[in-house]
Amino acid sequence: MSSLQAPTRSPLRLLLWQAARQPATLLGGVVFGVLWMLCQVIWPYLLGRAVDAGLDDGLAGVAPWCAGLGAIAIAQALFAVLRHRMAVSNWLRSSLGVSRIIGYHSAEAGAAIAADSSAGEVASTVANDALRVGEMFDVTARFSGGVVAYVAVGLITMLTSPALGLFVLVGMPVLVAVLSLFVRPLARRQAAWRREQGALTELAADTVVGLRVLRGIGGEEQFVERYVRRSADLRRRAIDVARLGSWLDALQILLPGLFVAAVVWFGARLVLSGEISPGELVTFYGYSVFLIVPLRTTVEASQAFARGFVATGRVLDVLRVQRAVKDPVRPQPAPEGSAEILDVASGAVIAPGRFTALVDEDPDAAAEVATRLGRFDDSQHTIAPVLWGGVDHTTVPVREVRRRIVVSDATPHLFTGRLRDGLDTQSVRAPHRAPSPTARRAKIDQALGVAAADDAVQALPAGLEEDVPERASVLSGGQRQRLSLARALLTDAEVLVLIEPTSALDANTEATIAARLHRARAGRTTVVVSASPLLLDRMDVIHVMRGGRVIGSGTHSELLRREDPVGARYRRIVARTTSDVEPLAGEELEAAWTGSIEALWTRATETGAIPTAREEAGE
Repeated sequence: MSSLQAPTRSPLRLLLWQAARQPATLLGGVVFGVLWMLCQVIWPYLLGRAVDAGLDDGLAGVAPWCAGLGAIAIAQALFAVLRHRMAVSNWLRSSLGVSRIIGYHSAEAGAAIAADSSAGEVASTVANDALRVGEMFDVTARFSGGVVAYVAVGLITMLTSPALGLFVLVGMPVLVAVLSLFVRPLARRQAAWRREQGALTELAADTVVGLRVLRGIGGEEQFVERYVRRSADLRRRAIDVARLGSWLDALQILLPGLFVAAVVWFGARLVLSGEISPGELVTFYGYSVFLIVPLRTTVEASQAFARGFVATGRVLDVLRVQRAVKDPVRPQPAPEGSAEILDVASGAVIAPGRFTALVDEDPDAAAEVATRLGRFDDSQHTIAPVLWGGVDHTTVPVREVRRRIVVSDATPHLFTGRLRDGLDTQSVRAPHRAPSPTARRAKIDQALGVAAADDAVQALPAGLEEDVPERASVLSGGQRQRLSLARALLTDAEVLVLIEPTSALDANTEATIAARLHRARAGRTTVVVSASPLLLDRMDVIHVMRGGRVIGSGTHSELLRREDPVGARYRRIVARTTSDVEPLAGEELEAAWTGSIEALWTRATETGAIPTAREEAGE
């Protein structure tokens, strides 16, 4: 199912579209709701006839009517069960259906959804707004039954006593109108409470992401104070909602009670004047009491629809975010086999089957070039495309690009669930194509070895079977980065783009990964965004960039020895990476560059410029 099938022009269109997707349960709920209510309509009528028959003929006249009451009671119980089952089914189908639409659309929209909506807002839309939409489908069956029951009561009472029937029929809409005066203000307060709740959820989600940083800089107290203030605001809004809601609940008891008393008083006068029989008075009393049920259902439906339309509007806010990438109207075939990739905007050429590095003083500029290769936003390619084997890769189906070009970004994300499934995503997506368990385990072990992530898995109590919690909070930054690298390797992509794959690791681990990665990806296209000399020394070609534009290329050793602005810029970037605190300079730096990379890192470590326990520190 694709979210693009859902209309986004208005909340009503979306609701009608969802209703068309569950016609059987929706129609069943309405039918059983009507029959359930009609059984309750028949009750007062049979009871009144039984009273009159008893006064005229004694017990013999009462028996048939009592048998009818028993049959109606059984039918009402049966229809109540069926109506409730349909109502719950409607609620679940609509709520989960909307949640699934949001999930699919969020995955398809990619970076666009993150630019327009925060993770907290999307999560709150799924957790709250989707349920509000479901409430409308839940109450539909009872509301439809209530409307039909009101019409049926009107016909019966008007035929029995026009005066009393008119009093009953006019009185109920007046009560509904009075109670409706509270519904709109209540809906506004609920909408304000919902916005505050979404903001608080967003604040909590953002804080969880940066909790380690908060602890590191001693910002926990400031966050707690801020969260307490926002939580108090949410509490005040919730009290406002509850206060108005309590008045509405109280009036739903008081006003119908006064109405029943008025019906009994009016009916008693008609009995004394001989216009209606005692049994008919009992019938009118029963209807006045019964109509409280449709009344409350109408108020409940008004509230549900008021909340539901607001929630549907928030759902549409998410669904209206346009996908960052779309399949072309006239797709072109992807190049066969390995092909050269040219990023026209930067001038970077990615030769097939080789290791290519992108280096810039601004790491974000180099990362932007790398993400363009993976095609995450088609709007970036309108002027300067990425040519894949001479073909603009925005004209190739998205699925084909995703299958052959894989980008692993600088911020590693591990999904909640079993670690084995989170790493070997290809086998999870296509289990019918998955290798045997033994072959699958060997493939995972090989990728973990290349990424030097064996110890990270062994440290977990259940190893690969460990259930990873939300945001992989049990793992350090370095462990998450290595496992993320292993996951990227397991895709066995034709073109693998790695953005800062070792930024959270110490020098020894980084050197190990650099050597193993070069062997594991030999002969296949690999792009690395990094300024680490240990990785750069393994590259076949390095593109030196300035502001996202290639200004020169060469190998690591060539660029270190070049006596031109490109070489000077490259040495400056590498030297800054080696030491931000006490950069090496002069003859020491020249000797280190003309010697070995290992000597450079040994010298930097001795001067204290590079901490050897960065991974243990969580960075």
